[in-house]
Amino acid sequence: MKTVAFYTLGCKMNFNETAVMEELFKNAGYNVVPFEEKADVYVINTCTVTHTADAKSRKAIRKAKHRSPEALVVVTGCYSEVYPEELEKVKEADLITGNVEKYNLVELVEKRLKGEIPKTVVTGAWKARKFFPLNVSDFIGKTRAFVKIQQGCESFCSYCIIPKARGPMLSESPHLVITQVKELVEKGFKEIVLTGTHLGAYRWQDWNLAKLLKELLKIENLYRIRLSSIEPMEFTDELISVITESPKIAPHFHIPLQSGSKTVLERMNRRYTPEDYIKTVEKILTHLPHAAIGTDIMVGFPGETEEEFEETKKLIEEIPFAYLHVFPYSKRKGTKAALLKDSVPPEVKKERVKTLREIGKEKNIKYRSSFINKTLDALVLSETENEHSVALTDNYIRVVLDRKLPPSTPIKVKLTEVGEKREENYGIAIPT
Repeated sequence: MKTVAFYTLGCKMNFNETAVMEELFKNAGYNVVPFEEKADVYVINTCTVTHTADAKSRKAIRKAKHRSPEALVVVTGCYSEVYPEELEKVKEADLITGNVEKYNLVELVEKRLKGEIPKTVVTGAWKARKFFPLNVSDFIGKTRAFVKIQQGCESFCSYCIIPKARGPMLSESPHLVITQVKELVEKGFKEIVLTGTHLGAYRWQDWNLAKLLKELLKIENLYRIRLSSIEPMEFTDELISVITESPKIAPHFHIPLQSGSKTVLERMNRRYTPEDYIKTVEKILTHLPHAAIGTDIMVGFPGETEEEFEETKKLIEEIPFAYLHVFPYSKRKGTKAALLKDSVPPEVKKERVKTLREIGKEKNIKYRSSFINKTLDALVLSETENEHSVALTDNYIRVVLDRKLPPSTPIKVKLTEVGEKREENYGIAIPT
């Protein structure tokens, strides 16, 4: 039996798509093996948000070929969608495809092995203009299932290449989403994670994300729904009402900020102000004081002055974030920001990143510490450490338990200790 291995970088949507590709290859008679093992085919599902993501993708390609020189190394995802010409220079890459080709990748692999198609096959997400359903019948070895309900972005933030990588905004029909979630719940999945390039922009005729959530919450035996990243301007009063009133929706919301400076946000072409962002967070925390609010922060955007950076720093200090993802601006060819002057020196970027990450670490410890000796709802994950299971609380705290319990077991956790790292939390399991 032929073997295939996968390596995934980037967002939750990419991980969902990898699960789909795994299933497609299994249905075609392939055996899926770990990426660290020898395989006949390697598939690297790439990300291109930053130069670092590109570098990690190239490193994975070379590792795969080094491990199995005779294997067919396939590159797919956002990096190959946007910059196929760069990957053509990577001699270890045998087949380069974009996001559209993920849905018939098995066929393309077979054709490439026979020499029937060229090295690069990239249709283009904007040219295709089609929603590709990514229904997965099972997420083997996982306790959480990821369901893609939306794809594409038309915001065109000045620094971001993702609209080119993912194409126009399209959504899955609510009927198919509901059917998919029902099937996964029936298979025993306790947590369903809804994903999309622009999740909050979900639209299908007169359906929006709030209406879809209301229907999903009616599904029998559904334990928990978790939402992936949602833009601040997409939190309507209706959506906030739905997510804060149901105990089945995880009180964990990742809301990208990018900058706390109004002028920087304007140059980024972000459609909100710092004040708008604060109001959104306040509305959520008013109803759910224990909710985890996470965010993305970009430092060193072209022209970012010391004053603008201080505005971001001040805003971050004011908001009770549970965690921060801080990263330096990365120039992306093909974006408007790539044409801007007044680049921030690398050493200044590095220092600003360090400053905000230190603040983020302090905030994360403070957030987790606020739950010591408190009881939280949690779900046992499949990972275990030294006979001690690991659970994930509804508000996104990973906890090492005092005992070993079956995966997917809903429990109550009494948090007893937190460490400096986000994953260093310990607690007592109280089975429900």
